[in-house]
Amino acid sequence: MFKLLRYFSIASLAACGTATLLLWEFSKETTTAQLISASEQKNIEMAQIISNSIGHDNRHFLSSTAALKAEDLKEHPQLITVSDHIHEHMKGTAIVKIKLFDLKGRVIFSTDQRQIGQQATHSKGFTSARSGKVITKLASGKQYRKLGQNLNRRSLLSSYIPIRQNGPNSPIEGVFELYSDITPLVEEVEAAQRQGIIGVLVILSGLYGILYVIVRRADRILVRQDQARQLAEAQLAEKVEALARSNTELEQFAYVASHDLQEPLRKIEAFGDRLKTKCGDELSERGHEYVDRMQNAASRMRLLIQNLLAFSRVTTKAQPFTPVNLQEVMASILDDLETRIQETGAQVDIAPLPVIDAEPMQIYQLFQNLISNALKFCQPDQPLSIIVASQSLTIAEHNGQVNDAEMCQISVADNGIGFEQKYTDRIFKLFQRLHSRSDYEGTGIGLAVCAKIAEYHGGFITANSTPGEGATFIVTLPVHQIAMETQPS
Repeated sequence: MFKLLRYFSIASLAACGTATLLLWEFSKETTTAQLISASEQKNIEMAQIISNSIGHDNRHFLSSTAALKAEDLKEHPQLITVSDHIHEHMKGTAIVKIKLFDLKGRVIFSTDQRQIGQQATHSKGFTSARSGKVITKLASGKQYRKLGQNLNRRSLLSSYIPIRQNGPNSPIEGVFELYSDITPLVEEVEAAQRQGIIGVLVILSGLYGILYVIVRRADRILVRQDQARQLAEAQLAEKVEALARSNTELEQFAYVASHDLQEPLRKIEAFGDRLKTKCGDELSERGHEYVDRMQNAASRMRLLIQNLLAFSRVTTKAQPFTPVNLQEVMASILDDLETRIQETGAQVDIAPLPVIDAEPMQIYQLFQNLISNALKFCQPDQPLSIIVASQSLTIAEHNGQVNDAEMCQISVADNGIGFEQKYTDRIFKLFQRLHSRSDYEGTGIGLAVCAKIAEYHGGFITANSTPGEGATFIVTLPVHQIAMETQPS
C-alpha cells in the first residue's frame, strides 16, 4: 500500500519547521547585528561627549590615579565631580552604567562604586579597546540600577571604547565601558520577527494545504493504479496457470490420442495385407490399386502419428539434462544416416562442436531432423554439401539482448533448393509444408519438433535461405542449464 501522503506530510512538516527555525535564527542574527551596529555608534558618541566633558576639568585627577590605592581612589574628592558630570550626561539617555579604565586596566570610576579599584587587565573587551578597537556585545541583565532606580530584566549593550582627547589619531588615554539599555528596540525587533514568522507560517501553511490536496489526489491515483495492477497480475497469473493446464492437457491428449490411434492403423494395414494375400485373385486391377492406396495412406498416417507423438514427448517424456558432447551426437547421426548420405553423394563437414547441458535423445533428434532435411531437399543436378559449425556468443550477441548465460550457436548449412526468407516463421509450425507431398515426402512436423526442443532447452532456432542457393539453420542453446533436471510431466 502506498504511503506517499504520510511521507509527504512528515517530510513537509519537518521541512517547514526547519525552514521556519532557520529563518528565525537568520532574521535574529541579522537584526541583532544591525541593532548592535547602530547602538554601538550611539555609545561611541556618548563616550566622546563624556570624555570631552570630564577631560578638561579633571585631567590632573585622571592622570594621577595610578599612584592611588583603591581605598584612596574611592574617597578622592575629585571623584564626586567626575560622577556628577557623568550622571548629568546619563540623564535622558539609554546609558545605565559607565566604567572608566586607565591604561593598566584598573577601574578609576564606575557608576557602581563597589567596582572602583578593580582590575580588568585580562578582559578581552578592555584589551581590544586599549589597542584601538571598539568591542560591543549584547547582554541580558536581571537587574541594574540607573540613577538610583532599579531596572529589571533588561537587554543591555556593552561597549568597550578607547578614549582619545585630541582626535582619532591621538594617543589612547583610557577606556570607557558603557552599558546602554536597548530593551525597547529589542522588543520592537522581536515583535517584528514574530509578525514576520507568523506571515511565513501562514504562507507555508497555505502552500502546504495546496500541495497536500495535490499529493492526496496523486496518492489516490497511485493506489487505484496499484490495485488495478495487482488485479491485472492476478488475472494474468490465473490465465497463465489455465494456459499451462491447457497445454499440459493438450500434450497428454496428443500423446494418448497418437498412442491409441496406432492400434486401428495396425488393423487397417493387417487386413489390407490379408486382402491382397487371400483375395488377391478375386480383386480387379482397380481393386488392387485401391488396396495399395489404402495401405500407403495408412503408412503415411502411422508416420504422422509417430511424429506427432515425438512432438508431444518433448516436454512430457523428457529425460534429465546431462553434459552432452555434440561431436559424439553428430557422429552417431552420420552413422545412422550413412545409407542416405551415400545415395545422395553428400559431403558432410563437421567442425569441432562443444559439450553442453542437454537432454541427449532430444538433441540427437533435433540435429538428425536438420541433417535429414538437408539430405531431402538437395538439388539433383549438383553435389550436396552440408557444413556443421559452431561458435560461442558474447552477451550482446544473444538475441540482441543482455544475457548472463553463456550461449553457443550450431549452424547446419547446405547448398540445396532453399526457400524464400519470408517463410522462415512458417516452417517451424506444425503441419506447415512449402512443397507438395508428391515432390518431397514428410509430415510437416520435423522442424516444429526442432523448434520445441530448442525452446525447451532455453534456446531458439532460426534459418536463413535463398531459393536455389541452399539454407542455413541456426540453433542457439545455453552451454549450461540453471537446473540439471527435467521439467515436470
